[in-house]
This record gives sequence, C-alpha cells and structure tokens, in this order.
Amino acid sequence: MSKFKWRDLLQLNSKDDSFKSPLSVLCHIDVNSFYAQVEQVRCGYSKDDPVVCVQWQSLIAVSYAAKQYGITRMDTIQNALEKCDKLIPIHTAVFKKGEDFWQYHDGCGSWNSDPNKKLPVEQYKVSLDPYRRESRKIFKIFTEYFDLAEKASVDEVFLDLGRLCLKKLMFDDELQWPSIKYLREKFAQGQYNLDDNLPPLPSELQKIEFIGDTFNPNDKPISDWDDVLFALGSQITQHVRDEIENNLGYTTSCGIARTKNVCKLASDFKKPNAQTIIRNQCIEDFLDCGAFEITSFWTLGGNLGHELTPILSLPPKGSIKYIREQWPDLKSLRDFLESQPLAGDIGKKDVLAEKLFGSVRGSYLIPLTSQTMVKSMTSNKNMRNNACSNLNDCISWLEVFAGELSGRISELEQEYNKRVIPKTISVTSRTRHRDTHSKSGPFVSRSNKITSHEIQRHGVRLMTELDSKYANSGKYYPLQNINMSFSNFDVVAHHKTVLDMVGGRTQSPKELSPKKDSSADPLECPTSHENFENEKLYQEHLDFEFAKKLSQRLNHEPEPDSKSTGEKRLLERPNSSSPRKHHKKSKSSGSRNILTYFNK
Repeated sequence: MSKFKWRDLLQLNSKDDSFKSPLSVLCHIDVNSFYAQVEQVRCGYSKDDPVVCVQWQSLIAVSYAAKQYGITRMDTIQNALEKCDKLIPIHTAVFKKGEDFWQYHDGCGSWNSDPNKKLPVEQYKVSLDPYRRESRKIFKIFTEYFDLAEKASVDEVFLDLGRLCLKKLMFDDELQWPSIKYLREKFAQGQYNLDDNLPPLPSELQKIEFIGDTFNPNDKPISDWDDVLFALGSQITQHVRDEIENNLGYTTSCGIARTKNVCKLASDFKKPNAQTIIRNQCIEDFLDCGAFEITSFWTLGGNLGHELTPILSLPPKGSIKYIREQWPDLKSLRDFLESQPLAGDIGKKDVLAEKLFGSVRGSYLIPLTSQTMVKSMTSNKNMRNNACSNLNDCISWLEVFAGELSGRISELEQEYNKRVIPKTISVTSRTRHRDTHSKSGPFVSRSNKITSHEIQRHGVRLMTELDSKYANSGKYYPLQNINMSFSNFDVVAHHKTVLDMVGGRTQSPKELSPKKDSSADPLECPTSHENFENEKLYQEHLDFEFAKKLSQRLNHEPEPDSKSTGEKRLLERPNSSSPRKHHKKSKSSGSRNILTYFNK
C-alpha cells in the first residue's frame, strides 16, 4: 500500500490547507534577469546580445549573455564597458523634472561623452513603471491558471499546484493509464475512507515522465503517488512557462517541491530558463549537495541566519547537515536554544526551533497567501547638488511624483478591478543637515479617476506650508530628499463612490442620478461664486483658483478681498519686514509664477 492516505490526497483540494498535505505540490517561478529581459524584448535584441539595464552609474540587471563576460551588478557601467566592448547599455525610463510622465531616452546615459546625452541625475528621476507593467502581464497569466498565486516580488511568484494536479490525476482524459481507472472509480463513487491508505502505485506509473531536471543523484526509483503528482506538476508549470515565453518573450526558472523554502532554492539551482524538481525522497540530498548553507533559506537569510552561526557553532560549510545531525529531534534543539545566553535577543525560541528543525529537513511548512492591498505608496527622489533649492523646484518634483503615483494607482485598479482611493497624502523633506520635516493631510478626490493634476494640487498645498515654516531659517534649502506618499487606502467596487464610502452604503448608478422632478445642487466656487454645470469644469476652476492664490503669494501680489484688516495693515506698513523679503528672484531659482503648472 501507499504510505499516503486518501485524506492527504483530498486535502490538495483545499486552498487553505493544501500546503499542509504530505502530497502538496508547490512551485516558485522567477523571471531571469527581469529588467534586462524587459529592455531586451522592448528594443528587439536577442538572448545572445549582452544587454545591461542601467540606473545612472549602476547596473540594476545583467543579461545572461552579458554575464558571460564576467559582468555583475556590482560593476559600474564604466567597468562593464571595459569588460565587454560589445555591451549594450540601456537606461531605465525616466521622469524629467517638471513633467508628470515618464519616457525612454534610448542611447542616453552617463557612459556618453556627449553632455547632451548624459541624463543628469539632478534633472531626472528613474521610473520603474515599465517593469511593473510587464510584471502585471506575467502575473495575469499565473492567475488565469492557478487559484492561489503569491506574488513574492515584481519578478517572482509562489504557486500552489494542488488543485490542478488533483484534477489532472482524476479527470484528465489525456492520461490514458489503464491502472489509474481503479483509483478514479473509487474516487468518483466515494468508495474510500479518508484514513485508508491509497492503493499501491501501479508499475506503469513508475515510468512517468518529468519535464525538467529531476534532482536524483542516487537514482532513487519512483515509488509512490507524490512522485506522480510532481510529474504532473512539472507538465503544468512547463506549459505555463512556455506561454509566458511565447506570448511575452520572457524566459523563467522554476523550482517544484513540497515546501516554499525548497521551491525557492530549486528555482535558483539552475539558470537561466530551467525547471528543477525536488522529489520528497531526494530533499536531504538536495540540501546537502554543497550549494546551500543555513543562510540560503529566504526565511533565515539576512541578520538572523548570521546571528545563528555563532550561537549554534555552525561550520562554514555543511551547516544544514550539521544542524540536522546535531539535533535529531525538535525538543533537543529547543532546549539548546533556551540554554544559550547569546540567543536571548532572538524572539521566541520555540518558534525559531521549529523553523530551524523543519528547514534543514525540507519540511518547514509556510502557507501561500493571496495578494494583499498595499498599505502605502511613495514616490521619492534623493537630490544632488542644487536640484531642489527653492519652492519652485519642489513644485517641479511634486509634479513628477504626482505622475508616478497616479500611474501606480491606475495599476492597482487594473490589478484588483476595483477603485483604489487613498485617504491620506503626505509630503516629507530632508535637509542637508539631516533634519526631516513632514506634512500630512486628507486626500479628497471628487472625480471618478485620480489624476496627477489633483495629486499635485494636494502636494503643493502641503509643500507650501513646509516652505512657509522652514525656508526663512536659511538651513532648509537645498533639500537632500523630497518625497510624496499615499496611505490609508480604501478599495471599493467601481460603481461605488467616495460619498458612498463615507455614508457606509453602496448606491447604484440609478440612485446617483437626480430624479426628473428635482434639481441637483449647483456647483458654486466659494471664491468667485461662479456656478458650473458639471464636476469637471468645477474641479478645473478650483485648481485654477488655488494656483492663482499660490502664485500671488509667491510673487507678493495683492489678493483683493482675501485679507483680514490686520493682514492688510501689516502688509501696508512702510518698513514691514516681510518673512519673504530676503527671498529675491535669481536666475538660478527660476520664475516663481506657478500658474503655468496648473494651466498645462
């Protein structure tokens, strides 16, 4: 009989519990040198062309063709060009200061001798939007096939193959194995007990074909149903990976195993464009092959893995096998950690012991989680020299941030097929003296689509308050960093409005339309008292009024009927020392008239 039970097999049908089954089939897929591949496909280069993706002086992705020349991401673009005179450097897309859209400037970058083709960092901001866009295309393919996909990063995903493997095993007409008919009949008729063992594996299934590289250095034979499920999983993942390459042009690497930890190690084991299957009976052989140490596990990487090395007295090589042999049971490992003074600062010892014990045996179970909504979203720029030396510069960069944030909001809405509405907007600045100043406020959108225009309007209002408070100190400008962020997101159905959200109920489009015998409230500007026939015209007018008021303030122009008696007296004093009197216009600061920003 099989060592697995019917319960183990049917558990694959549960999205919540499939990962717990000893028959679980998971995989990790990542796109090889993702950013470089995106540029390679966009520009029409082949996989044999040595393409690198550049951000200013740094390489953020190196194609496998470029890696053949010894080029790594640690190289600068100048170092890389010295290693390969055929190198094809492609700079990321960029936003230009004062513009709310990104674009490519192919052929331009720091490696050019022509100053007009250098893309100075003081005037541009890198955009990663093209890579997020391509990532969405890839992830959409995954979600079309799999009911549980966990996006680990922009270019990698964990997938639960359980339901598809079970369906393929029980119902796929293409699998014409006579010996499987018995299993299917028992399943269809319910003639089994959940705690009964599965029938023994038929001999013909012991020759089932795996697609990819099956790690099996000791030639262990196929002996049970877990191997069959892994073979079916390899066929499924290969089909999906082929679709990604054929439709989008991107190659991927895949690891298939029972747990997330081992899946990720397997996908990195052979690259590029490889698929590695780690059968359950070969897990320890794989972990002990010499390619991994305890810090190789993504759940034990970073500081935690390095802190454990002296605590456990781990050898520089073979640390995984050492832990497994040194502590053969969970209790001994837990007791040891509890007794170690050096482990005092490392969280809960029982949780850590369980993670260590399971990881070195390839049995540490981690659930897959569906994608969750982001909690915040930031557009950021580190400034060099005098890239941001006055309020006008700040406004120009805020326009860039607004363009980036509006694009990312749009991306989220496409991804979730829902409206995504941030409730809070913040602007933060950091001076060259490392002083950080921040201002937050509510973000109120009265339109169906959040535009860069209204994002900038909110940001400018906050930035102006920071400027008014700190600019006169003489220690504020030039800024070293400025960013704008969103937080506190609401996600609602497309037919739901902001007013519905505040009121706590959903209205249908019919309810939102005024009745025939009633008239809608007029849209009246509180400043000019003009009435507008629709929301679009009203919002544009409010933007204009705000820009006009800000322009008057920056240029010391009078604002008729807008000042109190006390303000008028102070401004009319002949020897008044206005807080902005010493801020004279200069060629370096540019025009302070910002009406143009809102009249584009």
